[in-house]
Amino acid sequence: MTQDGPGQNHCPALRQAAEAARACAQCGACMAVCPVYRVGRREDSVARGKLRLLRGLDEGSLKADRQLRQTLGRCLLCGRCTANCPNLTPAREGLQAGRAALAQISGVPFAKRLLLAEALPRPSRLNAAAAAGYWAGKALPDDSGLLHRLSGLEGVERLPPLAEHPFLSQAPAEVAGPLGAPRVAFFVGCVANYMRPDLARKAVALLARRFTVVIPQGQGCCGLPAIAAGLGGPARSLAKRHLALMGAARVDLIVTACGSCAHTLAKELPELLGQAEAASRWGLRVREISQVLAEEDSLLAGLSPRPDFDGAVAVHDPCHLKIGLGVSEEPRRVLRAAGLDLADMAGQDQCCGGGGLFSINEPRLSDAIFAPRAQAFLQSGAQALATSCSGCALQWRRGLPAHLPVVHPLELLDV
Repeated sequence: MTQDGPGQNHCPALRQAAEAARACAQCGACMAVCPVYRVGRREDSVARGKLRLLRGLDEGSLKADRQLRQTLGRCLLCGRCTANCPNLTPAREGLQAGRAALAQISGVPFAKRLLLAEALPRPSRLNAAAAAGYWAGKALPDDSGLLHRLSGLEGVERLPPLAEHPFLSQAPAEVAGPLGAPRVAFFVGCVANYMRPDLARKAVALLARRFTVVIPQGQGCCGLPAIAAGLGGPARSLAKRHLALMGAARVDLIVTACGSCAHTLAKELPELLGQAEAASRWGLRVREISQVLAEEDSLLAGLSPRPDFDGAVAVHDPCHLKIGLGVSEEPRRVLRAAGLDLADMAGQDQCCGGGGLFSINEPRLSDAIFAPRAQAFLQSGAQALATSCSGCALQWRRGLPAHLPVVHPLELLDV
């Protein structure tokens, strides 16, 4: 990497990254838990190496160039480094701030900015892009080899197709629950809206057994892709919109069926909005749907398995859900209550290598991280893989043979 002169300390994100770098004792504890380091064995793959580079950027000995941006991009932001640091270094937060600093100092590639800053924060543009993708998928022959020749898109033909009609385009504004029931807002998320509308419908139907479910129109992406790319502005715009929507809905809880959306709404939103009181209150009210179901004995008592599924299921713990929110047992409790058998799977709480756009930007690393997870699933004897994160579900669906079901836990329930 080339040298650059000092003078970037005015960047708040860089200051945050530098503070995390100075807090790092360089002990190497993160090396034992980092999924990227486990397959790459490079010092710049692990948190302490990346933090050292960010310190060099802050001190002016390194340049905010393409090489540094690629190095910081080789991180899944899973949070294991922070969770396992004996010095309590906020490593994940520092690395995320480092990406934001690079975006502010040297910009973001045009294609990524077009998607994350222009399309993602605007539901109308995202709807148009999804519609174009749907019709393009219809026109592309099933046996087309085009996608196989595009790096990072291998296995994409096994993903759920884009829906002709997104969930939100047909969803009612409110689904009444029992008389006097508490009100909850359902946050849909991009994957459920555009690729898995049946999952969203099932989630609403389950919640409506106990709650009045409000489905705010105008909601969009939770903002995680923009945050991960260092684009705080678009993510902040989304956060403000959703805060206003949920406030107008007058709800007791905000519920989503995606672990990553839940983590973003609960943890990232208050940070984006400067710990504003309203945002902090909202963060405390966010729940991933298995948390709500597991707390309601009346809902658990009425669950049963989907009649066309007869076998054991292995459950994968998404990083955002287990490490970020401390949620792990709840999805299993829901499945057991429905009478489903759970298969033991080695490394069930290990990262699958999805990490949002990581699998597209770093396909070889992503595949290497995923390989032992796939092997563990095949050895478990399970007939289906269940995970509560949309991004993880797409990674598993791309990586496993097409005949093996990859589902959200709710999709195994008879609703």
